[in-house]
Amino acid sequence: MLLRFRVANHRSIRNEQELSLVEVPKRGEDKPKAGEIPPTVQVAGIYGSNASGKSNVLDALRWMSWAVRTSYTRWEPEGGVPRYPFLLDDDGPEAPSFFEVDILHYGTRYTYGFEVDDTQVREEWLYAYPRGRPQRWFERKISEDGDHVYHFGRSLKGKVTQTSKLTRSNSLFLSAGASHGNDQLSVVYQGIRGGFRVADQNVADQDIRASVTRSLLADSNSSAQVFKLIGLADLGVTGWRLEERDYSEALKKTFSESYETLAKDLNLTSRKQELLLLERGEGEYRRALSPDQESDGTKAWLGLVGPLVEVFRSGASFLVDEIDSSLHPMISSTVLKMFKDPEVNPKGAQLIFASHDTTLLGHMLDSELLRRDEVWFTEKDAAGATELYSLAEFHPRGEENFERGYLQGRYGAVPYVPFEDIRSVFADLHKESDESSSSSKEEPRSEYTNA
Repeated sequence: MLLRFRVANHRSIRNEQELSLVEVPKRGEDKPKAGEIPPTVQVAGIYGSNASGKSNVLDALRWMSWAVRTSYTRWEPEGGVPRYPFLLDDDGPEAPSFFEVDILHYGTRYTYGFEVDDTQVREEWLYAYPRGRPQRWFERKISEDGDHVYHFGRSLKGKVTQTSKLTRSNSLFLSAGASHGNDQLSVVYQGIRGGFRVADQNVADQDIRASVTRSLLADSNSSAQVFKLIGLADLGVTGWRLEERDYSEALKKTFSESYETLAKDLNLTSRKQELLLLERGEGEYRRALSPDQESDGTKAWLGLVGPLVEVFRSGASFLVDEIDSSLHPMISSTVLKMFKDPEVNPKGAQLIFASHDTTLLGHMLDSELLRRDEVWFTEKDAAGATELYSLAEFHPRGEENFERGYLQGRYGAVPYVPFEDIRSVFADLHKESDESSSSSKEEPRSEYTNA
């Protein structure tokens, strides 16, 4: 479970920004005492103009999880760190990028973070808070001589000094420790590696997520329940079946002249793909549609159902970019309600999403769909850097309509569209078009005119 995430110098994020899923106490409520695990929200929605950095907040959290998962096993020893610093000033490319998470995993809170530049890990740290008491497990820094210096706390057991000597300068020690079987580090590693599930709105990722749905449908233990979830989107589906197709035949038609070479190079001669075919209609009129015949909304929902079941089973955090893409607002709002319902979500899975769907902020669908501490905004400053801030900072009244306030610009993070400038642009375009058309016209010649 994610408590807080901090990031600096990643893509459009220059200065340190924080996304918190810790509840903001209501008026009159006491704040959690030092050492206590604070109550959290299950949903966080990020709103803002196009290109304001909403997706980059999610991408930063994904990149951190990816770095923990792959830095020791997959990064090239001499390949540096594949990071994405802020590029719109002179400092960003030279400054380190910073990532830190506070997570709750198996009842214990952990704070883990690191700083990296283009070539190496500059700092790394891990603290644990068993029973609310802070423990330093390790700290890593670069000395003036350029050496990586480690300080280990007494609470961290195992052959950590030996592991530190095996850790490359461009690899995270947490990744190395987990790879070498340190039990304590493996727990935190798994909490970050497996604690986040990502949904991007691109075809490849959507297909991968849809394959999870297919697998759950093929499993007799979950098939009936997953089919019911598919039907909740009111797609008119009356049945389903899985069909295996040999896609080498399709490639043979497409690449008729070069197929033999292509098949040999890519080992495609016996490749098969399992397709999910949804059926509609009844009786003799029941028909199955192939995936390419399905609507974008159906594809979007199929790509969400499987991962939703997975995160509710595991208690992971689900990062969804453009949750409203191709989905009706009623479906999007239902997904939010699923995360907030303890019977649907007993393990405390979280949903962190980016959206332009302001109906999720208003009272039309549900008067309490999103609380003030569940709504975040992104806005770019004059230098093009993303700033992330919470609706709770505006202290809205309990009955306030967040959708109306947002669209009226009360909280910022909305685009300014000067319509007079649009009129001016099109006036010039139309004038240029008319002049060009007039100058190219020739006198029409009558068919009755003598040659």
